[in-house]
Amino acid sequence: MARKQVTDMSAWPSLSLEGNLIAPAMIAKLVSFAADEQSEESYGIRKGLTIREEISLAFRVGQSHFDAFAKMEHPSAEATRRFVRAFLNETFGFADLADSSGAIALIAGDRVPIVIVPPYEALDRRSPTLSTDRSRSPAFALQDYLNDSDNALWGLVTNGAQLRLMRDNASLTRPAYIEADLAQIFGNEDAASFAALWLTIHRSRFGAKGRRPPTAHWSAGEMPARAKARWRATGWRAKSRSRSAYSVRASSKPTPISPRELNPASCRSPPGSTNCSGLSIA
Repeated sequence: MARKQVTDMSAWPSLSLEGNLIAPAMIAKLVSFAADEQSEESYGIRKGLTIREEISLAFRVGQSHFDAFAKMEHPSAEATRRFVRAFLNETFGFADLADSSGAIALIAGDRVPIVIVPPYEALDRRSPTLSTDRSRSPAFALQDYLNDSDNALWGLVTNGAQLRLMRDNASLTRPAYIEADLAQIFGNEDAASFAALWLTIHRSRFGAKGRRPPTAHWSAGEMPARAKARWRATGWRAKSRSRSAYSVRASSKPTPISPRELNPASCRSPPGSTNCSGLSIA
């Protein structure tokens, strides 16, 4: 009997989807290691570790960074920027982050722009930090950059508490993104949501500078100008009818994790045991 397609995000309570950026079924495919380009080599897993072990370590490292940041009283824009740089570097493999200018605080490999504001600024409301020349929200600032850039296809925007993945697409009529509630992930030990986030936004998913990302389609930086304009006109829905953004075939994949294992509501494990996502939580 065919497995029922996942149509909601209830298995990952700390993640939310808006619009047609990524379907819940694609997230389920990723966390079940049923998508392509998910070998340990493609994620750059360190020698001697499995993907599960790498994610487990990343969870604890990220939690440590977040806990230290959460203890700050009224962190400034610069303090938030320092936290995000260290957090993305040591948790999600963004070792090539560089300072940028304007609304873009950091950029990875000239292809992943990152907008950063302090925690007291909402991602969809006017940002005093960014509204120096004109009024705009952090999310709008990132979308504007992605739509205008020839190099960037995906980007991140964060206030240190929420982390949002967005995509270049000028044809969208409403916001489209996947967002993680970092406070909920680390405060509630939500390793299932963290694993899904890690598998989705790890630095390896965006490709290295000057190289194609793990996708069967042109990236924004490599797409000829006329083709890029035509792609933007058709929008994400038409593009998603083709093969997924993770469709370069890999030679080997980790053992799948069952949907039940990825639902934290179906399992309550004490510290020191293996939790629902298959990750060992010390």
